[in-house]
Amino acid sequence: MANKKTTPQPQQHRKPQPDRLNRRLFGALLPLLLCFTLGSCSRHDAEDLWLDYHSRLQRMLELPDLAPKLTPVPELPPVRQLYQPLPDTKLNVLDLVVLRRCGLQQLVAERNNSLGKTMTVANQLGYELQLVNQLKPCLQHPQLDADLQQKLQLIYQEKQQQLPQVLANFLLTDQTLRQQLYGSQRSIQSGVSITSTLTALQQLGRLQDNVLKKDLAALASTDAAFINHQVGALYQSQLLADWQYSLRQNNGWLSALNAQLDHINLDAFCQRPQAKDKTQILNNILLQQFIGKIQPYLAELDGISQQLQPALNRIYQQSPIAAVLYQRTEAQHQELRQQLNRHVAWWQQLQQHCQFKIAAQPGQS
Repeated sequence: MANKKTTPQPQQHRKPQPDRLNRRLFGALLPLLLCFTLGSCSRHDAEDLWLDYHSRLQRMLELPDLAPKLTPVPELPPVRQLYQPLPDTKLNVLDLVVLRRCGLQQLVAERNNSLGKTMTVANQLGYELQLVNQLKPCLQHPQLDADLQQKLQLIYQEKQQQLPQVLANFLLTDQTLRQQLYGSQRSIQSGVSITSTLTALQQLGRLQDNVLKKDLAALASTDAAFINHQVGALYQSQLLADWQYSLRQNNGWLSALNAQLDHINLDAFCQRPQAKDKTQILNNILLQQFIGKIQPYLAELDGISQQLQPALNRIYQQSPIAAVLYQRTEAQHQELRQQLNRHVAWWQQLQQHCQFKIAAQPGQS
């Protein structure tokens, strides 16, 4: 899905009509494509929203206490199962002296020193990309003898063939990337910017495409600094990790609340003498808490998911961790939508059983 920015629209301060509110709740809101201005929402934390919402429903519906749990997801495979070591191709000292003539001596020397031997997978990918790029003009250099040219030709072919695996080692075992894919213990707040995270994922996706297509011209300017910059952007925002946690956290709350609501006998509730007073209060809870706060927050989370998921799939859909990431992200997103539809359906049932209409209170806009 393309990354489209939504221009915030000014809020309309007028009293909604009951029929319009009904359509807003039970029609347009079901697929989470809400007519709320996300940019104008105050910042909310999911835990506070759910605690407040449940406590209000608890008083009216005599619900028990709620202790939601994070929905379980599979763990990422360990690094030792994912990293595939590659043969280390080296040139001797005499070759290095000769390679000075075509500008390769410093690059190769950096790989052979003590720091080069402990390169991170990100730096190793950057090094291999530079080496392949700089090897090509050396293959026909007039000042290199035939034996060295032949050796370089073999190394060049080998390095080209190894690039997809070097890239895979980076994407699967880089510690920062794994931390983002593993998730955090922090929920997304409303109004968060996803620009830097989405840009970094898109850059890594283009890098992967160019490596797999062997488009060396497009890779000519790609080095370790560029790769580390993308990883650094993901680390700074932590959005990829927080997004995963938020999906699981909101699923936990909504599924647990839905389970409680499903046990309510609506016929018996609506026949109680105080049912009319309670439905008026429930009407306020629906408008102020669910429609006013919960729905916009979940709509924003839905929008984030619709942008991050394709970018993540582009990178990992053919990888050994694709199935695990699906369960940790896309499956959680789909489940959250289903739980929200189930929750809206309960409000519909309450309205039908108690025969009341959702109506704004005097002075509410």
